[in-house]
Amino acid sequence: MTTTPLPLRIFLATPGDLSDERQVVANTVAEHNRRRRGKTNVVFEIVGWEQVRGTARRPQEAINELISESHFMIVMFRQKWGSEPGSPWGYTSGTEEELFTGLLELGQGDQPMRDVWVAFMSHVSPEERVTRLKEQMVREHSMLFEATAGVRELKDKLAERLASWENMASAKRPRHIDLISSTGREMLKAARLRIAGEKLVDLGQPAAGRASLAEAAAIGGPVENLAYARLLARQGELDEAFDSTQLAIDQCLEGASDLYSNLTAEAIAAQAGVLRRQGETHAAIGRLEHALTLLIEDDPFTNRIRTTILDNLGIAHQSLRQLEKAETAFQESLEIRTSSSHEHEIAQSLINLARLAVAARDLPAALDRATKAEEHLQHSAATALHANAATLLAQVHLRLGDPGAAITHAERALALNQQFANTQGEAISLLLLAQCFRAAGNPDEAIDYASRCLRINEDMDNATGIERARWLLTELGAA
Repeated sequence: MTTTPLPLRIFLATPGDLSDERQVVANTVAEHNRRRRGKTNVVFEIVGWEQVRGTARRPQEAINELISESHFMIVMFRQKWGSEPGSPWGYTSGTEEELFTGLLELGQGDQPMRDVWVAFMSHVSPEERVTRLKEQMVREHSMLFEATAGVRELKDKLAERLASWENMASAKRPRHIDLISSTGREMLKAARLRIAGEKLVDLGQPAAGRASLAEAAAIGGPVENLAYARLLARQGELDEAFDSTQLAIDQCLEGASDLYSNLTAEAIAAQAGVLRRQGETHAAIGRLEHALTLLIEDDPFTNRIRTTILDNLGIAHQSLRQLEKAETAFQESLEIRTSSSHEHEIAQSLINLARLAVAARDLPAALDRATKAEEHLQHSAATALHANAATLLAQVHLRLGDPGAAITHAERALALNQQFANTQGEAISLLLLAQCFRAAGNPDEAIDYASRCLRINEDMDNATGIERARWLLTELGAA
């Protein structure tokens, strides 16, 4: 049985004055596919803004998601620069944002983008920003673009490009391109620093990762400031994390057209998470409920953000002992995730529901849900969620009177939290180990872990953590 190969997507980005050229590109790709049929398994497919259905959120967000699924990109300019993208940060036209999105994808080894080709069609008086972009590429990246006199030349050069792209179909060589956006911002550099910083933290290099994320936040926009805020919050620096989330919110709201967007909702929800950890739970709930109202689409990308916000809303309600409201939020999140079959995210919902069962003193249900969560995670690379699952299993086993099993899970949680530079998680793991060894009849180990927990909480200025560690040390006779 023969199978039809899946087409390689070519995203076509142009301002509105190139409708004829867009048709030439579509015809040239179709002609190439016909000519090569039977000689190669490579088939190309043109995609563009036309494939994006009507959306109430910022249309450019949906277009950028389509770019992230594309293998190649063609960008063309002639006279016009393009219309405003509705973005408050970094770009002045949708075509420019599409170009920079494609270039960022080009530099990431785990993304399908293999090449970006830019063509400047001849015109006697192109807009100044078109000229400036071309001059910048002449100075820095002469191989990135071609100047094209007319549609005949465009067709010939594109045919040559398609032939070369056939050879790039099976493998990708990431390439980093540095361009300055029309607003003068180093958008590509900021994004690369953010991605590198997050990976360094995941690889257990928190100091290097933090330095990279701090530099990204200094030159970048809301996405970079949110990434830095998440790290600061994990390391217990809540005031600094709040400031970073506020900066991200301010950047989002610089343009009124970006109010109802996933990014704005993420920024508000991130600040709510910091507020909850600072003890401002009612304020956090208000922000989370507001963030949900900004998510007005029902696509997979938006739903991932929606489920995360629902998780945080449930946690906030649980902290106030509003268990029914917490379960409603957690169950809604689980239903959305189950429909999309994301193992990692289903595990997150099961962990939330297991913690809720602990709060309701239903330990058998908690153990069942926590065990199922671990099963959903067993085939994926270690993440902070694995640490959370291990912590939860340790807590449940300890409450069920099995400190030996609890110690095994707590030790794994501690190692993972240290790897990911999660200072708050490390403090929780240390306290948990102290409790486990106390229950196992080993007070010397318990005192050691409780003392380490106390020192970390003092470094974070975490009053609740300090109080718990000191209480345990007093109970152990080591005050």
